[in-house]
Amino acid sequence: MPSPDASRPSPRGAGRPHLPASPVEEGVLVARSALRLSIKNSIIMLTLRDEKPWNDDDMIELARREIETLMAELAQTAERLEAASATPLRIFGRSRRAAANARQDAEHQRTRARILRGVVDRLREIEEDPAQTHALLAVAREETLAELTQARLIPLGAEQSEEERRASMDAVKEDLREQLALQQLKDLPEGY
Repeated sequence: MPSPDASRPSPRGAGRPHLPASPVEEGVLVARSALRLSIKNSIIMLTLRDEKPWNDDDMIELARREIETLMAELAQTAERLEAASATPLRIFGRSRRAAANARQDAEHQRTRARILRGVVDRLREIEEDPAQTHALLAVAREETLAELTQARLIPLGAEQSEEERRASMDAVKEDLREQLALQQLKDLPEGY
C-alpha cells in the first residue's frame, strides 16, 4: 500500500540540482559561464603566448575588463530590443492576427530587454565586489590549470593507472618548475 504522501506530487525541483528561480538568475549563470571562458582564454593567451607571469592585480584587472565588455554587449542588445519593441506598429492594412503577433513580439522583446538589464545589474555587483571578482577569477584559473594539465596527463584513447597518473603529474610539476626557472632567468637584469 502506498504511503499517504505518495499521491502528492513532489516539490518542484526535489531531487534535482538547483534550478534558477528567475530568468535573470538563469541569465547570470550563462553570463558567468561565458565570463569564465573568456577569462580562461585571456589567461592562456597572456601566460602561454605572451609569456607573462601570473600577477594577481593584472588578472583581477583582466577579469574586470571581461565583465565590462560583457556588460556593454548585453546593454547594447537590451537597447536594440527596446528600440525594436518601441517602433510604432502600423496596424492599418494588417489582419488582427498579424497585429496581435506584432504586439506579442514587441512584448517579448521588452521582456528580454528587462532580463538583460537585470543580468547587467548583477554583473555590475560582481565587478564592484572584490570577493566576487576574485572568486570568478579563481574558478577560471583552476579550470585553466585543469584543462592544461589534462592535455598533458591523459593520453588520447587510453586509461591510466594510478602509478601512470602520478608519473604524469610529476612530469607536469617538472614542466612547471622548468617554466618558472626560465621565467626567473628572463627577469634577471643584463649581465647578472
